[in-house]
Amino acid sequence: MRGGVDSDSKSGIRRRGQELLEQSLGLDAEFRPDQWEAIERLVVDKERVLLVQRTGWGKSTVYFIATKLLREQGHGPTLIISPLLALMHNQIQDAENQLGLEAWTINSNNTEDWTEAKEAVVDGTCDVLLISPERLANIEFHEDVLMEMDDEFGMLVVDEAHCISDWGHDFRPDYRRIKRILQEFPDHIPVAATTATANDRVVDDVTDQVPRLRAIRGDLVRDSLRIQTNEIGSRAKRLAWLAEIVPELPSSGIVYCLTTDEVETVAEWLSDQVLDFEPYHGGMDGDRRRELEDRLMNNEVDGLAATNALGMGFNKPDLGWVVHFQRPPNLIRYYQEIGRAGRGLEEAFAILLSGDEDDRVAEFFIEQAFPEPEDFETVLSTLEASNEPLHKYEILKRANISWKAASQCLDMLRVDNAIIRVDDGFERTSKDWSYDHDRIESVTRHRWEELDRIQEFARTDECLTAFIDDELDGSLEGDCGRCANCTEPVIPTDIEDERLIQAAVEHYRAESWDEISPRYYLPTENGKSKIEKHRKHEPGRVLSVYGDPGYGELVSQSWEQEDTYSQELVSAAVRQIETEWNPTPAPTWVTAVPSPTDWPKVRDLARRIAAGLGLEYVQAVERVKEMRPQHELANSYQKRWNVEDAFDVTEDVRSAPVLLIDDTVGSRWTFTEATFELRDAGSGSVYPFALAERTMW
Repeated sequence: MRGGVDSDSKSGIRRRGQELLEQSLGLDAEFRPDQWEAIERLVVDKERVLLVQRTGWGKSTVYFIATKLLREQGHGPTLIISPLLALMHNQIQDAENQLGLEAWTINSNNTEDWTEAKEAVVDGTCDVLLISPERLANIEFHEDVLMEMDDEFGMLVVDEAHCISDWGHDFRPDYRRIKRILQEFPDHIPVAATTATANDRVVDDVTDQVPRLRAIRGDLVRDSLRIQTNEIGSRAKRLAWLAEIVPELPSSGIVYCLTTDEVETVAEWLSDQVLDFEPYHGGMDGDRRRELEDRLMNNEVDGLAATNALGMGFNKPDLGWVVHFQRPPNLIRYYQEIGRAGRGLEEAFAILLSGDEDDRVAEFFIEQAFPEPEDFETVLSTLEASNEPLHKYEILKRANISWKAASQCLDMLRVDNAIIRVDDGFERTSKDWSYDHDRIESVTRHRWEELDRIQEFARTDECLTAFIDDELDGSLEGDCGRCANCTEPVIPTDIEDERLIQAAVEHYRAESWDEISPRYYLPTENGKSKIEKHRKHEPGRVLSVYGDPGYGELVSQSWEQEDTYSQELVSAAVRQIETEWNPTPAPTWVTAVPSPTDWPKVRDLARRIAAGLGLEYVQAVERVKEMRPQHELANSYQKRWNVEDAFDVTEDVRSAPVLLIDDTVGSRWTFTEATFELRDAGSGSVYPFALAERTMW
């Protein structure tokens, strides 16, 4: 039978809470300001609390000790909803080892544990259940877990509660479900909503949406952080700066990058400087990411180059520094990431490197944050026109919409109940749905304002700590006296060895020289078919990444501004093909892909590369139908249909191996289709080559 809490027992609960804190953190541990107040509100008063506290303050300490106290009173388990399950394993291990709590997770990465986890919840042995917000939409979860429980949950925890708000830096559609659940939740069940990144606007929005939610806010900026901004310019110069500075920084740290490709480039560069540096990003499997986190925790590496996949939930008290290789899109995210450093140190460093080229990435992500109205209409009309449910890939086959936009549309439409997910895909419901122009335009405008603010932050002479605190509507009064603007640069800003800059440019060039792998399957209306081996091209090569320092920058300049590609690019292509590539059997002639836009330019490029290699140029491929430039099309299926049957060959096809040249490569369908024609006409092996790869981050 569930136990109650008498008014006389508050002091007893307080003593028990202190015992649990000491059991967790040591005999000299004391609750930080606001921690016990939050626990008491949850355990004694059964309130709904919004904890807005800096990273590392101990929000998980609050809800795990509250869970232990509630369980000892006979209440049900705690349900934690978090988008960061992969990053919470350290806190979960602490809760299990220090407090004796039995914690289970149900997510897409641990399907083998689902049965045991469900049984633990249903039979009452589970103390803590962690799920992602997406799990709330899962019918099986409702039927097998929620409806089978003999008792209700004792407490609900909503981690990263700023995601509920449109104005939060990381709004997620599935958090709307949490809002609806909280509006219907019984009053006697306490709720702990937590975040480190909510200003007044976000707090007001969350508390307006969630009934009876009361905020407890603390100081947000950590005293130990010494913040500095360095406007360095090109990414090659930033690599040079890292080579000089990182070896001198104390302890281990994190270099944050905006893209996965940049993470790999930075990690490889720093490893070349005789440092033990590893890349870390969301594309890695969970075991590898956990291994890297453990190595950083144990100071077994000098640092990690990481995307923001290494963020919330990672707690290393002695992390000595955070460097941002590129400027993040807003100050809230920047604050969140520098909060990894200095939690248990008297001094730690947060250095922001920036330059104008950062805006290109930031603007891309703002522009791609929401699908266009036409994308929603496309998804809805495609589902309405089908007599049966459609999977995402089936929608992409029928519509020119990107994989990302399709995913976003499906997520948002599903949360709004305009579509439902069934065993065979998605289907339209009878509910009316319309695009919320005002909300999305307002949020997008807010994102541009946030970008303006962090651009101003990178240039300001004001106190940097106060600038961030003001953005967060914090409580700091006056300047911090610690940041580089209040004192002097805490880390050198200039590059002493100019030779490192050219070495960094060469590093980008070497990293960009990559393989163009053949495609193995063709999409069909009813699935896919395997490409026969004799029709596939051989592994090819690409010289650069479009727009990257070095050759990629030259390609973008030539592509946008010039009638021909520069001789420097032609010479580089010839040199790399001759020295870094050894295709066997070697090509004996050269031809080009007939581009739908700059055909004379591509043909000229191929002729000049052929001359440089001492090979014959033959125009063996011709375009026989109109086609759109591939980079204008949104997904791989549409790119395939665009080039299907677009080419034919002349009578000049040679039976020997051939080098097939285009200026840029993305989906590889153009090379694939041109190869079909060449191989079917009796050519030898086909080796694709392009000046630059187009990436969309």
